[in-house]
Amino acid sequence: MKSSEQILKVENLGFKYNEKEILKDICFTLEVGDFVGILGPNGCGKTTLLKNINRWLKPDTGNIYVNGESIYRVTIKDLAKRVATVPQDTYLDVAFTVEQIVLMGRNPHLKNFESEQKEDIAIVEDAMKSMDILHLRDKPVHQLSGGERQRVLIARALAQQPSLLLLDEPTSHLDINYQWELLGLLKDLCLKKSLTILVVLHDINLASMFCNKIILLKDHKIFKMGDLNEVLNEDNIKAVFDMDVRVVTPKGNPKPVVIFLNTSDENEAIFAKKPKPFHKLHVICGGGEGEELLSYLGQRGYEVSVGVLNKGDSDWETARRLGFDIVEEIPFSPISDENAAKNISYIEKADAVILANIPFGLGNLKNIMCLEGFIGRKDIYILEENDINERDYTNGAAVKIYNKIKDKAVVFKSMQELKEII
Repeated sequence: MKSSEQILKVENLGFKYNEKEILKDICFTLEVGDFVGILGPNGCGKTTLLKNINRWLKPDTGNIYVNGESIYRVTIKDLAKRVATVPQDTYLDVAFTVEQIVLMGRNPHLKNFESEQKEDIAIVEDAMKSMDILHLRDKPVHQLSGGERQRVLIARALAQQPSLLLLDEPTSHLDINYQWELLGLLKDLCLKKSLTILVVLHDINLASMFCNKIILLKDHKIFKMGDLNEVLNEDNIKAVFDMDVRVVTPKGNPKPVVIFLNTSDENEAIFAKKPKPFHKLHVICGGGEGEELLSYLGQRGYEVSVGVLNKGDSDWETARRLGFDIVEEIPFSPISDENAAKNISYIEKADAVILANIPFGLGNLKNIMCLEGFIGRKDIYILEENDINERDYTNGAAVKIYNKIKDKAVVFKSMQELKEII
């Protein structure tokens, strides 16, 4: 349970670069266990704000308090015991192992020339466990993937045992599955260890999924700060990012989901208000071919299930963000019999099924095999933007089943056609 103890207080903070105002009258507080995302357009001062909080920069006006004490009344070493930072770009010396890098986080707690003790080793091991890299402890850092290196940097920061962790775009340049995994690990730290986290993010929906509060920066000032549903609404996002969006809260998911609209589509609002011919829909997609379709169905307010998708697939990320039920398979693996059965159960419960314009290989062939048993029993819609022969990598097995389904299905040649009906 989150305490109400105040960890960070930023008071009337102002900062200038060469007389140009970068931060103006910034005021906010964070409490124990807060996971707060900073969002805003490029150049609005997000990174500069973090650099003022960790004392890498000195503000022109205002003050910053950590654990109730001004950061300017403590030594740099003492501040490093309270505040740890993972910057956007950090060089890791290739000569070091993972454990050696994480051990560097104990430096603020050691006297000059003092060696690490058993207690320090235990703290470092706990930090590596928290970031799921203990099994990599003896591996040279140059042999790690981008996602693994990022977790090493965070583990090093955790080894400082801070009460406040600052991160500057930790998910940039990471694949979708690594982004979710990393932020999930950080969220666990907030919940289980009462660590307070302030993170700069560029993805609004990632911030919504994992943060409990949001700071929106615009024109170098705080435009809005508060709980997710208070901050992430259509008016605020339009004002800060100058983008047209629709914000929805899917059934069973209290987190707001931001759907970015195509401003050139003048009929978008009309489609959104049309009566829905169905209540529950099941979608078979994958490989990014379902992103637009899933976003549209979420905007329309359908109850949607999706399957079978490999974890980390871009359609999987979209479906998860929208709060849809998903039949999940482990990454890069063919569909198991168990998950095929789950897929069939979702098809049974749906009012209709939509088959997206996906390619078929041996790994996902079972998706279309699941649908074969519902020919003539269930309303089936096919989004066919490309001929199936161009999308078949199963030596004709997929084409044979697909054409049987197509013979009894309604076929749309474009999303525009689908929107007219669905």
